[in-house]
Amino acid sequence: MIKTPLMLVSLTTLALALPAAAQERSRTRSYEGPNVSATSTATVDREAGTASREREVTNLNTGKTVSSSAVRQRTETGATIEVVQTGPQGNSRSLVGERTRTETGATFVGTATGRGGETYGLAGSRSRDGQGNSQASQSVSDSQGNVLASRERVTTRSDGQVSRSVSRTRAPGLTRPPRARRPRG
Repeated sequence: MIKTPLMLVSLTTLALALPAAAQERSRTRSYEGPNVSATSTATVDREAGTASREREVTNLNTGKTVSSSAVRQRTETGATIEVVQTGPQGNSRSLVGERTRTETGATFVGTATGRGGETYGLAGSRSRDGQGNSQASQSVSDSQGNVLASRERVTTRSDGQVSRSVSRTRAPGLTRPPRARRPRG
């Protein structure tokens, strides 16, 4: 193989660029509208296994601001997440949890705190087998462990037919169930 100076320059450039590709990457987006100003910054560090997002939105008519912060940290078995949202009155709500991979899917266990200080337990799981059958469930419980809302979905496949069943439960007097989904981010 003949090594030309141009080839050596190309190889050197490639070798120097590889470490840069593994570094932390950050991206900021801004929006300026007639009534609102918004900024969002997302940062990903693949080597460290972290991803974060910071958002801030200001109503230009009232001057009130809402913000959110989300951090995900990769672990050996899945990932941990932490999300904090602050409303225009300064009240915050948060979610902290851990997603764990299993052989056939994943589980999620976490805690959410509402703007009024109330605490909820969150749990979820999903699984899939090799034949296309799947299951997913989510539940929200209060600080005493009483289930406030739950949802279960089962999908089975047999002889070219797909059967899907969904069941939901809600505590008496609960008009709208708290959100049981984990945020992405």
